Amino acid sequence: MEKQILEELYGKLRELIPDFETREEGNKNYISYKMQINDKDFETSVVITNGRAVAITGKRTYIYQIKEKSCEQFNNEVQTRYPLFQIYGGNGNISVGRRLLFDSVDELVTNIREFNSVCKAVIPQFEGSCVNFLVKTREEETYDPTQTFTPLEEESSNEKNADYVDSFVKDQQEYCKKTFYELAEGAEPVTKGNDVSFIRNEGDGSLKVTMDKNAPEDLKLDYAYVVDDQELAYIAIANITSTYKELEAFYNEKKRMLHVYSYVTPDKYLPDEPKEGIELLKEAINNSLETAKKSTVSGEQVSANMQALMNEQLEEIRLKTEELESSRTQIEEERGAFEKEKEAFLNEKNQMEAELEEERTKLQEKEAELEERENAIAEQESINDEEKAKYALSMKNLTGEIARLQARLGQGSAAKEDSGEVAKLKSRLNSVTKARASMEKTLNNENNELRRKNKELSDLLLEKTQETDKLKEDVHDQAVHLFDSEKAEYLKKIEELQKIADIAGEEMSPERCEKMLNEDGVYGDVSILHGARNDIVSCSYSENFAVKVVFGPIPFADVCKKLKRVDTKSLSKLNDEVADVKFFTKEDGVYARKYINRRITEEELRSVLSELIGYFDDDKKRR
Repeated sequence: MEKQILEELYGKLRELIPDFETREEGNKNYISYKMQINDKDFETSVVITNGRAVAITGKRTYIYQIKEKSCEQFNNEVQTRYPLFQIYGGNGNISVGRRLLFDSVDELVTNIREFNSVCKAVIPQFEGSCVNFLVKTREEETYDPTQTFTPLEEESSNEKNADYVDSFVKDQQEYCKKTFYELAEGAEPVTKGNDVSFIRNEGDGSLKVTMDKNAPEDLKLDYAYVVDDQELAYIAIANITSTYKELEAFYNEKKRMLHVYSYVTPDKYLPDEPKEGIELLKEAINNSLETAKKSTVSGEQVSANMQALMNEQLEEIRLKTEELESSRTQIEEERGAFEKEKEAFLNEKNQMEAELEEERTKLQEKEAELEERENAIAEQESINDEEKAKYALSMKNLTGEIARLQARLGQGSAAKEDSGEVAKLKSRLNSVTKARASMEKTLNNENNELRRKNKELSDLLLEKTQETDKLKEDVHDQAVHLFDSEKAEYLKKIEELQKIADIAGEEMSPERCEKMLNEDGVYGDVSILHGARNDIVSCSYSENFAVKVVFGPIPFADVCKKLKRVDTKSLSKLNDEVADVKFFTKEDGVYARKYINRRITEEELRSVLSELIGYFDDDKKRR
């Protein structure tokens, strides 16, 4: 067996069985490991041949009495429950075996996991119903379910397993040959190289069954059906690959033959499987063609439908054009109304700004008046201070004079005229005192009045400033709201016009496509092929890629990669994952197809081709 496959198998097997041993002899590989079942090791052996035939076996021997009657019932029950396994209990032991052919490492690991699960289920059942642990049949103790101990070395069964595998492979090949000739039913098999095959009519088509004469382990069933309509055939292939995941299909354009095929491994436990496989091929091709026919029509009908569709599209374009012109007129009218509203708004804004400027001028005048009054108050206060100083000086002089006169009177040396002078001075002092009181009262009143007027002017200035700020804010908010509203409505109209323009846009043509591919510079040998129903733009992309853009009743783009061997499972997986792209095979390679719109833009077409190439181009995937 290939070293790479073995390494992959051992790597994945360690996730299931951490501890196992391997060895290689001739064309066989041996794997041995132990499982813990009922607190005891259960030794298991896996033998693999280069032909990918596998035998998995395990056996346990008992020194205790075996209930043969219970064994018979046990054997019948497990054979019914596990028909693919060879399980036998009796004669002092129980053995479990499984023979199979595997296609992939994952499939083999899955079968080993299943084998382990079956062993863990049937051995406890066998020991519970068929083994009497109270009665020993011999003294050598090899197993006690109530005690765990290290077993004695047992004779290796690898040689027996090797014979077992060889026997299984031989039986499988003989049964495959037998099935092949039974299916031939009198048809003459033809040998070509390592293959032997026969062809016979089957229903409305022909069946070809092929077998490898050197390693007859499976059969290839190929059912072919004549389909003249190429488009119908490819639609049927798409239906087959999406509905029947286990089948593969391709179309031979030269012979006009639609092929559906699969592989089957004859199994004597499932003798009807090959015939069921043939019936499945017939069912798949008949159902898919019927579905394809329902989805397609004749050439005349296609022409009529296309003409009707074209007339409908022309009428739609005419209506959309009229709607476009009407919308343009409406937009021009709305633009004119908008300009008028804008002009009115600007006039109103200018008027409000003028009013604001007028209010600002008045405020400045009020501020100047207030400042003038404050200066007057300051000047008056300065005058008052001077008058107070003069008054104080006068009072001081009068007081001094009175004191002097009183001193003279006290000394008795003053004349009568001095007494009269004193009286005059006292009268003058009283007058000055009254005048001072009156003047102070007047000054206080004037100061209070000035303060009141100053406060009124300050309050008025604050109020006008707040009104001005509020007016500015209202004007700004109104302008922003009006602009945003008109802008949103205008953009909406532009978007509607763009959609209408897209509907009435130019169709992609073969000539335009050819020009685009040449200008891109990444495609080679770009040319147009004119046909009765289709115009095809053909080109190459690197050495292994062929690209076609087909302009017909149903336009589509094809990318073909030349491959010697196709991974059908990966292709089936792609068909499951990518809904709008169909993947299929032909004689020259593997294809990816995507249907396109007639009004596809150049940028969209580039994107489609890049997407299709990307599914097969490893360099693009890495980038």
